Amino acid sequence: NVITSEQKETLEIAEKEKEIGSAAFAKLAGKYGVIRDEALTAYLNKFGKSIALYCARQEFDYYFAVLNTDSVNAYSLPGGYILITKGALKALQTPGELAGVIAHELGHINKYHITNNVKIETKMNFFEILARFIAGPRQVVSTMAAQVSEKIEERLFIEGFAADTEFEADEYAGELLLSLNVNIDDYIAYLQRLDAKKGDASLQELDKTHPPMNERLAKLEVFKSSDVRTLPVSENFNNFMNQLNSLE
Repeated sequence: NVITSEQKETLEIAEKEKEIGSAAFAKLAGKYGVIRDEALTAYLNKFGKSIALYCARQEFDYYFAVLNTDSVNAYSLPGGYILITKGALKALQTPGELAGVIAHELGHINKYHITNNVKIETKMNFFEILARFIAGPRQVVSTMAAQVSEKIEERLFIEGFAADTEFEADEYAGELLLSLNVNIDDYIAYLQRLDAKKGDASLQELDKTHPPMNERLAKLEVFKSSDVRTLPVSENFNNFMNQLNSLE
């Protein structure tokens, strides 16, 4: 098959996006540490990739990892990296809740929230930067990746996304789950439990970088449907949760 110039550009941008994402991933891994449990990571990746298959952006593989912190949060990075904290995963009760968390992060990636919002000193947007360096030597690209990853870290930990992008990621999650015939009630129940723990130390970062939970919950109500299934709690999911809960 002949690759069109548009497809080629998409693939080239995806490669540079992965470069940026891997640099940001390294910073997050350095900040928290990554859980290196093969079975745990394998289940999370199998589960996550099965949902990501239905996303529009298929120009890169999606990769999922567990950050070693009790803080409740999840991070989506350029290039398809999705990192979920141990605290966020331990708070799960059902596979439907995990599907909702992952679908929300896939929303950030597929709606280009990081790549459209992160800027560096040149004041160019992400894609303008990529276009400038698309044919540049690897050392220049790596330097750019390090610069942008610093801005990504600032966006994730200090500023957070604008409220409308968080609402948009939730909307994406609702639409994606409905398209997969998966009930959103579990995801709503997960967010409700987090809302009930408002003020808890583990939620400080989440509360600081996200809009009020009651506003998110109100917008998700429109995706409720009695015509979709609830994901069953499988033995594999129970094993996954048991492994998580055995971690210190």
